Amino acid sequence: MKKIFTIALAAVALLSSCSKDFLTKEPALAQSDVLTLSTFEGIDKAVAGAYAPLASTSWYCGDFILSNEMRTMNGKRWVQFTRYNSGRYLEDYSVNFTATNTSGVWSYGYYVILSANSAIAALDNVEAPEQDKNNVKAEALFLRALSHFDLVRTFAQPYNYTADASHLGVPVVLTVDSEAKPERSTVKVVYQQIIDDLLEAEKIIDPSYSRKGVTDATASANINSIRALLSRVYLYSEQWQKAADYATLVINSGKYKMWTPDQVASIKDGEFSSVFNQDVPAEGEVIFEVYENLSQSYGGGNENVCGMTSFNGYGDCGASKDLLNLYEQKDVRSLLVMPDYDGNALFTMKYFGKGLSSIDANNTIVLRLSEMYLNRAEALINGASIPGATALGDLETVAKNRNASVQPATKSGVYTERAKELAWEGHLWFDLARTGRAMTRKDVSGTQVPTSIEPKDYRWAMPIPDREFTVNPNLVQNDGYNK
Repeated sequence: MKKIFTIALAAVALLSSCSKDFLTKEPALAQSDVLTLSTFEGIDKAVAGAYAPLASTSWYCGDFILSNEMRTMNGKRWVQFTRYNSGRYLEDYSVNFTATNTSGVWSYGYYVILSANSAIAALDNVEAPEQDKNNVKAEALFLRALSHFDLVRTFAQPYNYTADASHLGVPVVLTVDSEAKPERSTVKVVYQQIIDDLLEAEKIIDPSYSRKGVTDATASANINSIRALLSRVYLYSEQWQKAADYATLVINSGKYKMWTPDQVASIKDGEFSSVFNQDVPAEGEVIFEVYENLSQSYGGGNENVCGMTSFNGYGDCGASKDLLNLYEQKDVRSLLVMPDYDGNALFTMKYFGKGLSSIDANNTIVLRLSEMYLNRAEALINGASIPGATALGDLETVAKNRNASVQPATKSGVYTERAKELAWEGHLWFDLARTGRAMTRKDVSGTQVPTSIEPKDYRWAMPIPDREFTVNPNLVQNDGYNK
């Protein structure tokens, strides 16, 4: 179900909401009222609580991953099996959206932005050691940057759609004002704000800072998650040297190491095992992820990413033979695309669940080490230079840890390796858009399902929610959609 509310309503909700904290062992964190934001401890808890909406079924633990995958050759609706045909994700698979049925990330993205803005503003009015305040502010800046980034990727054409990125992006919101009616900024302006927030966060955070009292340390921001997101943002905006520089900082940090083939996926004594299904990640590739459990107020139930991609759940979001055919038989990633118990429909195993119950939960990895190698490889091919690093070497680092053949050090080789390595992590749709490649697929089911979407097609940008125009006449709808 797509959930939509307005920027103005999000500001109002911010003043009265509370949610279960999914990061700490405490049962709940109130993050809303003026009293809470009057002390440093209250602001600190508010920022911790601001991560919670990322686990919504409209964001990283649901639609944001599922919709983006179902619009590509990675996804398939196995409609011939009635148990996997509840009617969900029809529009996503057919890439057929309207302003009344669009991505719910608009609502939650601006909710988090307004939460971050509230915390940033309040920090100036409380007493605490300056570095403590800077660490919390850096987290809020990271959340604001990530939210703006996901919004502009979803509701705008890619950065290079126009030569100077002057096409419409999304509203940049830096203050809390329920009466504001912001216009859409250009994509260039949105990206610059994202970069500015991340650079400030990098500058002020203690390099050793990690949020205390959390269950999953990788589910809150630190210096490396800030730098990893910078690498991706620079890659999307084709600032190749900076993309490579920031990927290298993360790679050389010594904090992460590549998963081995057996860790990625293995079947021993008939039991499937994968690092993608851990409750709390052990030492390895995860730089930043969204933590999900069954008790939190966001993201639970069969409509989460776990339930929608599972043959034990709704199963409307299956995997395609196109995806499976990318892998050599020896490539361990082929085990991450498996048939159901009857050997019929295919599903991704990256969200197989933590084994908590029949209605299960699964963390969603947002940033990890393999992407940094792939970012750097692509940047190097496009003219960046890092002493001692080569595109071929970076591609080899990924491939050898997957028991796979090494792709050639070309743009096509990097694109292929990204498609194999990052499948079902919400990358392919955006990768196709930003690199000007058509979406093509062969293994489709049902009627009116496009097998190709060409570059520059209006559908690369989703429609702005219709409800927004009721309260904000300054907005302009994307081309191709009726307001």
